[in-house]
Amino acid sequence: MAVFRVFALVVLVNYGSAVLQHSEQSSQANHLRASAKHPQTQGEPDFSVTQEVLQNDGDASYTITVTVGGQQLQAIPDTGSFDLLVFGSFCKTGCGPVGKLYNQSKSSSFQKGTVSTMHQFGSGDAWSSESYDEVISGAVKAESQVFWQVYSADMPILALGDFQAILGLGPPDSSLKMALEDAAQVEKEVKYLLAAGGVITEAQKKIANNYIQLAEHAKTARSIAADFDLRSYSICLGRASGSPGALVWHDVAPESRPVNMFRTIEMQDDMFWSAKLEYVALGSMRTSSGIEKRTPLGCGQRPCKAIVDSGTSLIVAPREALWQVEDALQKWRALSGNCTDLSTLPNLEFMMGGMPFSLPPHSYVGDISGNWDELDPKLRGYLPHVDRQIMALKAGSSEDSQAYDSCTPLIMVMDDDGSQEQQWILGMPFFRHYYTTFTLGQGETPWRRTAKSMSFARADSECRPTWADQLLEQGQTSSPEQRMKIDVAKIRVPQWVTKKRAAILDDPESLRIVGQP
Repeated sequence: MAVFRVFALVVLVNYGSAVLQHSEQSSQANHLRASAKHPQTQGEPDFSVTQEVLQNDGDASYTITVTVGGQQLQAIPDTGSFDLLVFGSFCKTGCGPVGKLYNQSKSSSFQKGTVSTMHQFGSGDAWSSESYDEVISGAVKAESQVFWQVYSADMPILALGDFQAILGLGPPDSSLKMALEDAAQVEKEVKYLLAAGGVITEAQKKIANNYIQLAEHAKTARSIAADFDLRSYSICLGRASGSPGALVWHDVAPESRPVNMFRTIEMQDDMFWSAKLEYVALGSMRTSSGIEKRTPLGCGQRPCKAIVDSGTSLIVAPREALWQVEDALQKWRALSGNCTDLSTLPNLEFMMGGMPFSLPPHSYVGDISGNWDELDPKLRGYLPHVDRQIMALKAGSSEDSQAYDSCTPLIMVMDDDGSQEQQWILGMPFFRHYYTTFTLGQGETPWRRTAKSMSFARADSECRPTWADQLLEQGQTSSPEQRMKIDVAKIRVPQWVTKKRAAILDDPESLRIVGQP
C-alpha cells in the first residue's frame, strides 16, 4: 500500500539562520470470525484473540470496518504505513462521496489537534490535520486515538468511495525515524541555501515552523499499536478471486503454536516489515524448445530486500524483472496457445531471510479490467507492459481501451533509485498463500512499539495456518476460481515506488500544509 510519510522538519528558522533540533464471501466471512484466549505471560494483561473479516474489493484492496467517533468507516489495513489516516467530510477536494466520510461534528469525543502535514502515496497525495477521537475495531478500542484527518486530496482512487480510512500497521517506531530522516534532508537544504547567499522566504519560514511542531508531535504521538496495546497481529487473504480475508488482533504467538507450524524471521533495524532477499526466480518450465531451467529475476549479484506490504495490490519488482517475466510468458504461450490453464506455468520462487518461499502462477499472472484511458497517467507508468499492450492494439485494428490480454503479468515496476540495495514488494498475492504474523517489541518509551519479527505459515483455503515444514508450493495447480481479476482503477501503489521529492522547502505542495481549516 501504500505507505504515507509524515515529513517532519526539525529545523528552526530565525532571522535567516537555520539550526537542526532533532455470497461465497459472506459464508466464508462467517467462518473467519473467531475469539480465543491469548497465551499470557506472568504480569501481562489478559488479551483475547479477535478476528476481523477483510472484505474484498475487486481483488485489488481489502477493508475492515472501524468505528471512529461512533461512525462506521471502511479502512484498509496497511502494513506499509504507520499511522491512521481518515478522510473527513469537510475535505475540500478529492476525498470521495461526502456521505461516506467521517464527520467530526457528529462525534461527541472529537478533539482538534494543532499541526498539519502532507502524505505521499504512489496513487497520489493527501493533506491532513491532527485530530483525536475514539477508535474501535472489533474488540480493540482506543479512547482518544491520534489520527490524521484529510482536508484535501489528489488521489483519483478515492472517487470510487470504497474506503474512508487507511490503518497503518507498519513498524510504529518508523514515524519518528522518518521524521528524523527528513529533518536531515531539510537541514541540508537550509545550509545549502544560506551558504549560497540565499535568503529564507516568509513562506519557507512558515513551512519550517509547522514542521518544527511536527517533529515534536512525532516524538510523543501514540500509535494505534500502543493504544490498542498490540503485541501481535496477523493477516491472511482468501485464495479464490473475490473471497475475503482475515485480520487477527492479539494473535497467538507463533512460538506458542505447534512446533514447525511457523517459520520466523527476526527483524533488523529497518523502517518497514522487511527481510533480506537472497534470490528471486521463475521455476523450470516447458517451452517450444524444450524444458528451460529456472529463470533468475535478480538478487544474485546485488543485495535485495523484500518488503511485506498488505496495502499494495500486486507484486512490485524492478523493471528488468518484469520484462523477463513477460518474455518467459510469451515463450510459454507459444507452446500452450492460450492462458486458460495457468497450471503449467512455473512458480515464482524466492529465498527470504534464509528461507525458501514460492508463489503459484496465478499470483503473478491474471486478468486486468477497466478503462485504461481513464486511468491516472502516473498509475499507467507503473504497468508499462499493459500500456504497451493497449498501445499495440490501438495501432492495429482495435480502438478498445479495455481490450486487455487475458494473460497479463500482475506485476508493477519500481525504477532503480541508484541505491546499493534493490527492493521488491510482496503485496496482496503473498498474503493469499502465507498466513503472516507480525510481532511487536517494546520501544524506548511505553507508547512506542518496534518491529520484532515476522512469522509465516502456509494458509489453507479458509485462511487458517497449516503445517508448514516447507514454505514452498508443492504441486499446486492454478484453478480458474483462483485466477485474480484486477480492476485497474482500484490498484493501490506503495509510496516508495516514486522518487522522493528533491526539496521540501521549495516544493510548492508544501505550501498546502499550512493554512488548513
